[in-house]
Amino acid sequence: MGVLENNLAAIRRKGGTDLLGEAGCGAVTIEAGRKGEPTFKYNGKYFHSLYEPLKEAEAQADEILSKKPDWVLLFGAGCGYLLKALIGKGHERIIALDVPEILNSVLKSVDLSEWLSKDTVFLCSDMNSVTEKVRNFTDGFDNLLCYSTTPYRVSFPERLLEFTNRVHNAHTTNKVGIRTDIDSRMSWIENYFDNLRSLPLHPPIDSLKGRFKDVPMVIAGAGPSLKKNAHLLREFKGKALIFAAITAYKPLLNYGVVPDFIIASEKVDLPEYFTFGEPDRKTRLVLAEVSHPGMFGRDVKGKFVFYNPYVGLSVAQAKHWGSSYFPAIGGSVTTAALDIGIMFGCDPIVFVGQDLCFGDNETHAPGGVYVAQNVRIDREKGEVVIEEDYVTLKDKAVSRFPLQWLKGQSGRPVPSKFDWATFHQWFENYMANLRKEGSPVKVINATEGGAYIEGMEHATLKSVLERYVKGAFDIDAVMEGALKDRKRVDFRGLLDSFQSMRKGLENIRKGSREILRETARIRKGLDKKGLSPGLSRNAERIKTAEEKIFESSGPALFIWESLVSNTYGLKEYLKNSDEGISVEDRFRKDLDAIECSYRKVGEMCAEFMPRVEAAIEFIQAEKEKNCRAGDPENPCVDCKCKKEAANA
Repeated sequence: MGVLENNLAAIRRKGGTDLLGEAGCGAVTIEAGRKGEPTFKYNGKYFHSLYEPLKEAEAQADEILSKKPDWVLLFGAGCGYLLKALIGKGHERIIALDVPEILNSVLKSVDLSEWLSKDTVFLCSDMNSVTEKVRNFTDGFDNLLCYSTTPYRVSFPERLLEFTNRVHNAHTTNKVGIRTDIDSRMSWIENYFDNLRSLPLHPPIDSLKGRFKDVPMVIAGAGPSLKKNAHLLREFKGKALIFAAITAYKPLLNYGVVPDFIIASEKVDLPEYFTFGEPDRKTRLVLAEVSHPGMFGRDVKGKFVFYNPYVGLSVAQAKHWGSSYFPAIGGSVTTAALDIGIMFGCDPIVFVGQDLCFGDNETHAPGGVYVAQNVRIDREKGEVVIEEDYVTLKDKAVSRFPLQWLKGQSGRPVPSKFDWATFHQWFENYMANLRKEGSPVKVINATEGGAYIEGMEHATLKSVLERYVKGAFDIDAVMEGALKDRKRVDFRGLLDSFQSMRKGLENIRKGSREILRETARIRKGLDKKGLSPGLSRNAERIKTAEEKIFESSGPALFIWESLVSNTYGLKEYLKNSDEGISVEDRFRKDLDAIECSYRKVGEMCAEFMPRVEAAIEFIQAEKEKNCRAGDPENPCVDCKCKKEAANA
């Protein structure tokens, strides 16, 4: 194979694309330096030393590695000297981006396949690929270092700024994921158990799969720009499907727009978002299975449920509730709504109020739960201070966030914060994947302000509605058909699932106790004789007990999710340096960590056992009820009930 083929084969091996795009315009010419090593010139500047390019790169690598990064993010790989130097010094976790006009020429002329073949060395040609790699391969605990050589910094300052912002935002997204897990995971699991009595009553959202073929869908967020065009939706009610984030519900009502659906997934109850009047009874709720139980009690026209792909209980049991669909979720309900719209068959899908940035001294559209807002942006400190009057608070709430920047629709950066930057990045990744799959669905950002979302068409709402909204459709008839064709709940499958969970919890608790007894024996021996070779046999017994726990915990995998805070604490502990600590002290610290972990495992099993028992009791009762109602697909396991049903 030639040079280009070698490079592309190395890239493809890890699932990468060929990278070669528009190679013609501005492509550079690779030439030989003074000692024959390849280099190139761009806008009159040489990008590598003409005499000692590898020596130059080794000095740069020393500078980088002195900062002890977990990952190096390179803006500009050039002819690969810095890649080679870093890898040669033992650092193989690298994500590099280069501009197409340079990258295309290098790949055709310089064989980098030996270094590009490394599992954790990635070469990208576009910003979306960089953010995807940061999201998928780095960790929120990792130390990421962005680096660029002087020629790249001088030649491409705007691209470098975007690269740095993108990496920062992607890394923040990973950190947000950790924070969300720690703050929310336990509440989600508790809500799931609390919602068991509601889930049989409401159909899964995929009951509507394909039922809105080619119907335009408008997804309304509550960004400040919603006030610009929300009024236009009035005349298109019944001609386009209107899907509102719960935060956008009351602002839409102010413009005379009652959405067809409100989507919510909050772990806490939000009564202040509803009117408790006629408008509520004209709309339908789309709720996550882990939403607060209070949300399932709202008096609305109907409710549908979507199941979360990141919750073990849902993944295990969604099929028994009649759902085979897990929406792609990017941290906000509008991200989930986009994937739901595609599942519905809607086309086009149009966003309004999806600013993802601060407006003129405001965070949300007027008319909602935020009575008054005051936003102060401090560019020097890199932070934003927000004062808000929230309807349920006596005093103003004050919060501070690190300031982040996104590309605006005007082309200039717009101020944002971590959660909005997370949603923005998800949208861009989703759109890139949608195009990669060849989806014909048009996704249009008609927000008319705020952040620019790569991959979406940007247009005014008026022009979009005039272009795509045609005749009316009968949403009530669609709902009637969906409810009629709803899959039955498989109570037998649910009962089997919960009974397996109970057994799994018992095995996990038993294994945890065994490990704690073993660690106590080890500690006793350690205190008497110090760190002796014999203790390694005890450590082996712990390992065996752990293996048994993991083997038997399959049906109760949710237990590890409930321990996520402990898991992250352990992960942080493992990253700590061992410098300056004796072998015995390190052994003691490891023993402490093991004891702490499995004590919490046992406590969590004890906490959830009564919930699983209550779930079994409820599902059993529902099975019997279905049996008496003559449901042959869900017969009761109670012998007496079976006989009664047979006699009837």
